[in-house]
Amino acid sequence: MNVRAIGICIVGTAAVLLSGALNSNAQVHRRTQSSSAAQVAAEMTKGKLSPAASKPRDTVVLKLKDDLKSNGAVVLHKGTVITGVIRNVKCAEPSGQSQSMIEIVWLAPVHQGKGSRSLSIALQSVMQINPIEKPEPEKADVTAGAVAVAETERASHPNAALLSMPSVVAVDQRTTAVIEDSLGSSSSGPLFRVGRGQLLTAGGSWQSVDLFSHLNNDTLITSVGKDFEISSGAQMHLLVGVDKN
Repeated sequence: MNVRAIGICIVGTAAVLLSGALNSNAQVHRRTQSSSAAQVAAEMTKGKLSPAASKPRDTVVLKLKDDLKSNGAVVLHKGTVITGVIRNVKCAEPSGQSQSMIEIVWLAPVHQGKGSRSLSIALQSVMQINPIEKPEPEKADVTAGAVAVAETERASHPNAALLSMPSVVAVDQRTTAVIEDSLGSSSSGPLFRVGRGQLLTAGGSWQSVDLFSHLNNDTLITSVGKDFEISSGAQMHLLVGVDKN
């Protein structure tokens, strides 16, 4: 083979490799653009979460304090309302051998930007400072149909975008089984520790809660205390996974 032929062969090979690399990068770029996870601040405006007082099918309402963006585009606007429906409640036993728990299913709002996207919500943090005297929190206005959907509809797998968030840590199978057995619910797939919360009680002491999720529009709040209360005015941060359909 002469020098010219060798040169043509090398150029052709380089072009093929460059084309393959560009195609690979384009595929990665498309996958990156198709899903993302973001954090957004919210405030509870209606309802109450309390193992002693809450019941399944009770509802709470959160309002976003900022725009939620995905890849630079607004997905949900500031002021958007998100409703949570209580699925399970368990109070700690007097013996102290269990934890108080509340399981919530979130009704994801309709995506407000361009294109079709599905959203998955998980509670990452909560800060509650109770006033000395406060009115009874308003109940959320949710249709019976929406409650039924929240009770029965679950994604088949964890939201992939949320798995990339640093605060999301997988829980071992034994702990998952203990939590689900305590709630009397069947397995809903892998469970993840998402964050923590701090609640200031009426007595002036701080109480901690742990926040878990299956990453499919749900939150599980647990506490070693017999009771805790999260009500109107609670400051929260949500993790939201955005998948482009």
